[in-house]
Amino acid sequence: MNTGAMKRRKGQVGEREFFRLLSDELGTCVRRNIDQARNGGADCVEVPGWAIEVKRHEAGFRQAWWEQACEQAAEAQKWPALAYRASRQPWRVRIALESSLKSFTDYADLMTFDIWMEIDLATFAMIVREMRERNRN
Repeated sequence: MNTGAMKRRKGQVGEREFFRLLSDELGTCVRRNIDQARNGGADCVEVPGWAIEVKRHEAGFRQAWWEQACEQAAEAQKWPALAYRASRQPWRVRIALESSLKSFTDYADLMTFDIWMEIDLATFAMIVREMRERNRN
């Protein structure tokens, strides 16, 4: 298997792992966007209000990942979320700080996403649940 194929496989395995864990946290099935390689876009847009990008890495966080997540979110008119982890490490999720303070309808005027926070998977799931509830009311 060549290096490119190995990286794609590692990415796909990472996406499936993250979305399985997120599904468990949210109590609903979250699937990956299997058309992303062909059509572009975020790894998942099934979570209402969010465009989620997932990365597996060994060499540390890369700013380009966050920029990619923000661009994809802007195109989808959703909040960006970047989930990433190294081997034998827990998942980390970077989100725009504004996303935890606003409702889904407020994102259009904030597409800079220059203030962010990093949280664990359980905290991200809690924010998703809270925003979902806030938007129902």
